[in-house]
Amino acid sequence: MAGLQESIDISQRDDVDKLKANAVGLGGVLFACLAGAAPITAMLGNVPYGVAAGNGAGMSSAFIFATVVLTIFSVGYVAMARKVTAVGGFYAFISHGLSRVLGVASGLVGAIAYMSIEAALIGGVAFFAQQTISDRLGVVIPWPILAFAALVLIAALSYFDVDLSLKVLGVALALEVGVLLVMDLAILLQGAGKDFTGAASEIAVVGTGFNGEAVNISSAFKGFNGGSAALGIFMAFWSWVGFEAAPNYAEESRDPVRNVPRATYISVVALGVFYTFTSWMIISAWGNDETLAAGGGAGLNMFYDATTAYAGSFISKLMGWLVITGSIACGMAFHNAATRYWYAMGREGLLPKQLGKTHPVHKSAYVASLFQSGLALIIVIVYIIFGGVDGGTTQDWTMNAAYLGLYTEGAVLATYLLLILQTFVSISIPIYFRKHHPSEMHPWKTLAAPIIATFAQLFVIFLLIKNLSGGKFDAQVGFLPWIPWVGLAIIAAGVLIALGLRSSKPEVYEGLGRFVVSNNDAGVL
Repeated sequence: MAGLQESIDISQRDDVDKLKANAVGLGGVLFACLAGAAPITAMLGNVPYGVAAGNGAGMSSAFIFATVVLTIFSVGYVAMARKVTAVGGFYAFISHGLSRVLGVASGLVGAIAYMSIEAALIGGVAFFAQQTISDRLGVVIPWPILAFAALVLIAALSYFDVDLSLKVLGVALALEVGVLLVMDLAILLQGAGKDFTGAASEIAVVGTGFNGEAVNISSAFKGFNGGSAALGIFMAFWSWVGFEAAPNYAEESRDPVRNVPRATYISVVALGVFYTFTSWMIISAWGNDETLAAGGGAGLNMFYDATTAYAGSFISKLMGWLVITGSIACGMAFHNAATRYWYAMGREGLLPKQLGKTHPVHKSAYVASLFQSGLALIIVIVYIIFGGVDGGTTQDWTMNAAYLGLYTEGAVLATYLLLILQTFVSISIPIYFRKHHPSEMHPWKTLAAPIIATFAQLFVIFLLIKNLSGGKFDAQVGFLPWIPWVGLAIIAAGVLIALGLRSSKPEVYEGLGRFVVSNNDAGVL
């Protein structure tokens, strides 16, 4: 296919629908990344399980490990983002760096990953809402009703101008981070902050947990020393899913060459510091490893009880409501990400062209947004009919079905798929720069960092697959062991579709993953 254009600039074309230009500043892109990671959902939803079944008091070290790996990954990722300003994110990067064939496979993987995690967050919303409403108001609402309500709300907010959804994300993010910081500082000042000693490899925190036990969590920063390290590491990586979405807003961003990289770096580092500190504080509040295991088994009460003891019942109750709004905001962020993948692939002709249409007034990808809402609805309905915490053999209308089933399955699948894409991107970066920008090859940014990120992420993928096929995850939900095969099937389907288009519709094949908003990379492939 010699002679194909490397990038196709659509900024001045009238025959291609485009999203609203210059609609999002640095703050908007940052809100989308941070809200997608959903700090309060990550902490309340992931830390208890990671502590109980994973690293125990060493859970904070898993967040440190993830921070380092994802920061190194971001070095090459933002270098690529400065060259390829496209709404497709991974889809465009991998298409430019490796090939259109793998780009198509990556586009499908990315869209399905974000589609799955929106559905997972719907389960999370239903779980958090059912528990909070039951505890606070004494009313038990079946989780499917709460799930449908969340779906409708997300669909409505995402239909309009991108500014509206990003403002909602910003408000929700500020509130959820605020309530967690209040808890953190209360624990720090009243309990765990009484005696600090340590060195670079060890931080000892001695105080008194709210249960009356002495607190000493020097092991929290010494290594992956409690329970299953693989589960703890995976739960940490899961907590970052969403940070990588910044390039998806390139077409709508003001100065995307500067703002997209800034938003990526800020979100990775800020989340790393916040997650490590918050997990450290909640571990400090509970005490030793045995108490932590019991606290993890208590689920959300691990946070609610500690918050009540240190910050008061009002903050604890507020946290219960904010985890609902935070999870809805998170679901909306992933809805937007999935929408932009369906939109990009529709606009380029890989999927039906109608998906690539924008609203005549709001300039939103409204058709792709409605399509994504429909897919999420189907997933929720299928799970309601066939799902259950024991693999689908019984119906479970309680909150455990929404959490252990829909939330866990969808999020594990999405995290696995996105780790695959991040690995593909890391491999593509040195290839892309060596081929198209040899003068800009950098020994760290475009070579060493992507190589390190590749092997580190392959290690995490290996740990996940090992635990899905015979580890502790396997004992929870029946669908999980199939997830690696689902990922391979999606990639294979994408490759076959791309090869078919290359022979039957070469004009469509040429544009796959190559639509950019400014022609940074004129050339041929």
